[in-house]
Order: sequence, then C-alpha cells, then structure tokens
Amino acid sequence: MVQRASRLGARLPVMLGCANLLTFVIFALYLNPNFSAPFQRYDALAIFNGFLFFWGQWFSIQSVRHGDLVVHSSALGFKVLMVALLSASVGLEKAGPGLIGGAVLATLAVYLVTGATVERFKANRMTLWLTLLACIFFATNDFLTGWKSFETGGARWLMIMMATSALLSIGMLALRWRDVRAAFGKSETALPVIGAGITLGVQALLVNLAFSLFHKPALSNIAYSTRGVMAVIFVWMIVKRCKEPLGARQLIGAILMVIALALVLI
Repeated sequence: MVQRASRLGARLPVMLGCANLLTFVIFALYLNPNFSAPFQRYDALAIFNGFLFFWGQWFSIQSVRHGDLVVHSSALGFKVLMVALLSASVGLEKAGPGLIGGAVLATLAVYLVTGATVERFKANRMTLWLTLLACIFFATNDFLTGWKSFETGGARWLMIMMATSALLSIGMLALRWRDVRAAFGKSETALPVIGAGITLGVQALLVNLAFSLFHKPALSNIAYSTRGVMAVIFVWMIVKRCKEPLGARQLIGAILMVIALALVLI
C-alpha cells in the first residue's frame, strides 16, 4: 500500500504523518490508560520516547528518499543488534551467547534476504548513514518501552508516547498542507494512504504491546525481523515471477533467521 500510494504521487512525509495519526487512534481505541494519577517523572520519559519514535521514522523516510531501498532495508537490521546490546547492558535480557549470537545472525539474515552488497553500501553512503541514525532512535525507543513502561503502566506509557508522535505529525502535516490536499484529493490515492496507515498502526500496536508486556525487546525484534524473510517467500509463493527470483542468498538468510530465533529461545 505504501508503494502504491507513492506511485500515485503521495509524498512520504504525508504518509508518515497520516500513519502516526491513525496509529494514535488505533492505540486509543484498544488501550484504556489511567490518566487520573498526577504527572510522574516516567511520563516525561514516555514523552521523550515519543520524540524518539517520530525521529526514527523521519530519518527512515529520509534514507528512503535519498537512495537505494535495498540498502535501507538491510541497514535497518542493525537495530536488532543495538536493542540486544542495550537490553543486555542493564540485565533486561540475559547477555548470553544465545541473545548476542541470535541478534548477529538476524542482522546478517536481513542483509542476505534483501540482496544488499558492499558495493551498494558504498554507492549509497547517505542512505546508509541516515538509516543507521534511524536505527539508533528506533532501538532506543524499543529498549525504553521494554525497560521502563511498567513504571507508569504499559497503556499509559504507550498512549503518551503515541500522543507525542501524533502532535509532532500534526505540525509536520500543517507545513505540507498542499501535499496533504493532493494526496486526499483523489480516492485512488487516499485509500492506499489510509490503508497503509491502518496496517502500520496495527503493527505498531502489536509490537509495542509485546515490548511493554513481556519486557524482551531484543527477542521481539529478532522475531519481528523475520518479516523480510516472509516478504520474499510470500511474493515467491503468490506471484512466482520476480525480477530476482528466490535464490541462494534468500534461502540462506531464511535459514539463518530460523537459527537466530532458535538460539534466543533456547
């Protein structure tokens, strides 16, 4: 849906802003936060986490805009390793060979599945650096949610975080009102923009619920990174005709991803 909306002329910042607003609505409909308690210091940390979430998405979009999508997708795999190191540093998850080894294998698997090469990284250095910046913001966001959300209650933390991101998105959309009007001026563009926002919102809800309920952000990220393998396999199964059919790199990446999950779970 993101690709369809982009092909029809919707700007990436518009899709990001709309997705954040729809994500806030989805969180509000599902969660029942308790705001009767007075403002606490960990509420401020949740607001900070909302800034991290927004800027992670912003740098991610900038990296897509500046270059190769394959480089962007593969570099995002480093987020898995960053979350694992942060979680292990405070004892949130056991810093054993399973966790670190699984994170390294998951990062390598993403690199293989997306078809990245060293040459592509060199040719798209701006994309690489912007994506790594996005990884830093996203990894810190995931880690803090898994580590500190219980201090205020998961629902309250997540609502404060997404409300902050939504407010920042309103400001961003206000500065791009003409692009917003153009995107929603035609139903064939508006529908995929809304559809992308809803699916991204449901995805964000499920992932952040996993972080806040089980406090294992590294394990959740390793499991979540299997979406790259799923995407390749689903396209191959459903379409069975691609410019780059399912090859040895993708199969090796899929195997490494399964091994990574097994290492962490064991």
